[in-house]
This record gives sequence, C-alpha cells and structure tokens, in this order.
Amino acid sequence: MADTEKIYYPEVIANYNYGGDGVEVSEGSSSKKTYSGQSTPTPEQTVGKASFPVSKYSPGVISDTINTKTKKILGNYSFGISGAISIGVYENGVTGDIRITPNGIVARNINGTTTFSIDGETGDAVFLGTIVAGAVISGQVTVTGAFVVNDGTYNVIWLGYLEGGF
Repeated sequence: MADTEKIYYPEVIANYNYGGDGVEVSEGSSSKKTYSGQSTPTPEQTVGKASFPVSKYSPGVISDTINTKTKKILGNYSFGISGAISIGVYENGVTGDIRITPNGIVARNINGTTTFSIDGETGDAVFLGTIVAGAVISGQVTVTGAFVVNDGTYNVIWLGYLEGGF
C-alpha cells in the first residue's frame, strides 16, 4: 500500500471588484473602508474588518513534540494515573502485543507465546529468550538442570551438557 500524504490548503478569500477600474480607497468615519467610484457606495462596496478563523490546535505541540507523519514522540510527556496500557493488538500469526498494568508487564509474540513477564507485586520475571547484561548482581541464584560433581577436593557445578564429560 502506497504511503499517501493528505495535503491541507488554507482557506481562500475571493477577490471582488468594488466599483470599476482604478478605484480609490478613502477612510470613512468608522473603521470601515469605502471604495469610491459612485456617489453613494452600495453595501457591497463597503468592506468591514476581516476576521479569520481561530486556530483550534497548538502548533507548538504538534511541531515541537509530536511528529504525526513519522509517528514519533519528540518531547517529554508525563502519564496520568491509568488502569492499564495496551500496546498493539494481538492477532494470531500477525502481530503480538504488550500489556502494562499496575500489577506487571506481559508481552506476547505473534504465536501467542508469552516472551517476557514481570510481576509487579513479587518482582518475579520470566524471559523466553536470551538475557544479556554487562553485570549481574544477585542475592540468590537457583539453577535447574545443573550437576554437582566432586573432583575429590572440590564440589564443581556443571551447567548444561558437556560432551564426553562425567
């Protein structure tokens, strides 16, 4: 599907001929201008002060902090108290989603599998993929699928499978 842009044009105020060629403008006793060319001007020949529609949006917000064409937020915003935020709409085989609530965060991939979850009450986190970190600080580590082997002097923990090992 082609990316089509909608183009907005300003309102145009039509020009009118108010009395023939080379008319002169003279200031009247009010704020209106009268176009001469006839002895008594008709209502069509008297022009009042023009008023333009008032802008109903803040151009500073749109141009400085939100780019609606690229769909990017360019400025800082703060969130009010809300029940939950849902990002994306899950559709099996097409797209995943993320849900953020006061109780935690859950993400699903396009197959409906939970790829990560963080429990907001307990702090438990579950990740389906690989976790990469520059450093890990932990109070306790529980490893499943490990072997404790004593080499005669030390207990050694083997994680995973070692071909040709013990």
